[in-house]
Amino acid sequence: MVVVFVFFTICCINFDSVSCSDDRISRLEKLVEAQNIKIDRLENKLLSCKACIDIQRSNNTSSLLSHQTLTSPNDNNQEAEKDKVDVSNNRLLKDLDRNRRLLLSGTNGDSLPIIAFHAYLSKTEIDPGHHHTIIFDSVLANSGNGYSNNTGAFTAPLGGMYVFAFTVVGYTGTRMPVQLVVNNNIVGATAGDSLSSTLYPSSSTVVVIHLNQNDACFLRTTTTTGWNVGNLYSSDWSRSSFSAWKL
Repeated sequence: MVVVFVFFTICCINFDSVSCSDDRISRLEKLVEAQNIKIDRLENKLLSCKACIDIQRSNNTSSLLSHQTLTSPNDNNQEAEKDKVDVSNNRLLKDLDRNRRLLLSGTNGDSLPIIAFHAYLSKTEIDPGHHHTIIFDSVLANSGNGYSNNTGAFTAPLGGMYVFAFTVVGYTGTRMPVQLVVNNNIVGATAGDSLSSTLYPSSSTVVVIHLNQNDACFLRTTTTTGWNVGNLYSSDWSRSSFSAWKL
């Protein structure tokens, strides 16, 4: 009887041990299965990341090759030439705009005033006589306001080299001798001479002279009484005129 009880006890103990071992094995199997699932997920994520990296590298390579193709040496030269042309055109446009503004404002690049005038007779002067100051009453330009159509004189606003140009027109059978006077000095002269049958004889000349500031310049008929002074002609057909400008 005792032997049977001991045997039964041993069997129960062994059964409990086997049951515990089975439970542990089952738990371990479940843990291993869960770990395998996690490993599979991580491997899938790793493959996805590698694929993204490959795509990004491919895009970067394509972009680099495209950029190199677009910026080939020939294209670089063309772009450089285009830039030069654009710069030249911009400079030309700026220069044209600057010149236009200077002409409108009457100044030059050094901010000094442009001095120039042009005037003509609006009608014929009949028998002006000797020693007569010619007043050119119609003024087309007077930059610097040096010329007065009240006195017929040009007063130099600034000292410097000046160019004077004047034209006189006479009548058939007469002379029209005139003199350019600076202060009291005769610095130029011309004459429209038509003692023959020439109709409306004209004469022009140019004088280059240095003027001091406020020097007065004007045209007058000759003071020599031995010369016959006729009518001073001026019309749309032929103008008697007076001009000057500072160099």
